[in-house]
Amino acid sequence: MVILGTSAGCGNACLDLAKQVCLCLPDDGSRAACNQRAKEAESNFSVQSQDQQFCQHQIDTGACDCHMLLFPEGQKNCGLSYTTASTGSSSPASP
Repeated sequence: MVILGTSAGCGNACLDLAKQVCLCLPDDGSRAACNQRAKEAESNFSVQSQDQQFCQHQIDTGACDCHMLLFPEGQKNCGLSYTTASTGSSSPASP
């Protein structure tokens, strides 16, 4: 699993990415809860250099644009879903 759960815990670039994803939620309450989960996750996950690089790349390339996140392929490209080995299908990552 990569991303919202993991990204939120990565530190600066990943927390920034999580905040960017949270901005895509439809209302203030959902955005606030998402940002709170991101801040809480930040203290629960260790920061790895490759995580920071991945998150910064996602930010730099606009991979997590709100419009793209509406579609499974966009969620996958952002890192918000993962492919299961047995089925090859994408599943959303748990926040």
